[in-house]
Amino acid sequence: CRKKSTQVPSTDSTETNTYTVKYGNIEARTEITGEVQPKTIVSQKSRVSGKVVKFYVDENDTVNMGDIIADIEPDYNQANTLFNTKAALQRAELSLEQARKDFTDKSRLKEMEYISEEEYDKAADALQEAEIMYAQASRQYDMIRDLDVPGTVIHMYATTSGTVIERNVNEGEMVSSSLNTYGEGTVIMQIADLNHMIVSSNINEVDIVKFKVGQTGSIKLDALPYEEFEGRIDKISPKAVTINSAKVFPVEISINARGDKVMPGMTAEISILGDSRENVLIIPIGAVFADDKNQDIVYLKDSSGASSAEKKESTMPPTALVS
Repeated sequence: CRKKSTQVPSTDSTETNTYTVKYGNIEARTEITGEVQPKTIVSQKSRVSGKVVKFYVDENDTVNMGDIIADIEPDYNQANTLFNTKAALQRAELSLEQARKDFTDKSRLKEMEYISEEEYDKAADALQEAEIMYAQASRQYDMIRDLDVPGTVIHMYATTSGTVIERNVNEGEMVSSSLNTYGEGTVIMQIADLNHMIVSSNINEVDIVKFKVGQTGSIKLDALPYEEFEGRIDKISPKAVTINSAKVFPVEISINARGDKVMPGMTAEISILGDSRENVLIIPIGAVFADDKNQDIVYLKDSSGASSAEKKESTMPPTALVS
């Protein structure tokens, strides 16, 4: 809605436009722009550092969780870590077996009173320590157990189902492990669920009060100008972010379209329904003025159709809608 004019119009009939007041329906809408995105995007990272020797999927391919998506040849340090971790588990297992056997023997000897209580306690302590060491080695090995496969390469598996929307490296390139404490690891590819799409938008802080979760609206895409989709505000960020020196609130709007029709990155024009009235008197915004007391007023033609206009105070509440 436009701001009401404070200028009093001329009462000259040659300069005054007229409008017949009538009943009807009216809506207040807010127009925003956004970008189509998958609701869920999962980055795929290797758990070992090394060289990508083979890809099994490429961009636009569909994958299921657990599918092999790449082969990684571990670098020397990574391969050495795998070997040492497995060897440590084997040593811990042997030590545990020996400690159990020794404790069993010491238990029999204690019952026969052939050894002292002190010797028995030492065997019990040794068994407890061996159990702790084995548990620690086992946990460390469990972290990389699925990587310990025969041969010189490690299979990389998809951690979700969906469509490969981006592949960031090529065969022969080196990647870093996601298990490194000093880095987040290389994102090898991204997999998205294109069956559930959203429109992502950023609303300026001065306009955010106009929006709330659950509001509906219509969506048009630049790539599909003759089609209209339905949308609904699903999420409004509780915290503003700064983009190009402006404070904005990220907003997610669902769209009733799948990835076989719309694609990530498409530009969207969204018309959000803010408020509406049915069967009310409709007055053009250009016919509503404010006097020197800031009172809303309108000018009415008399019943004879004379050119002179009659000033009437309007009784519209502050939140009234005008077209």
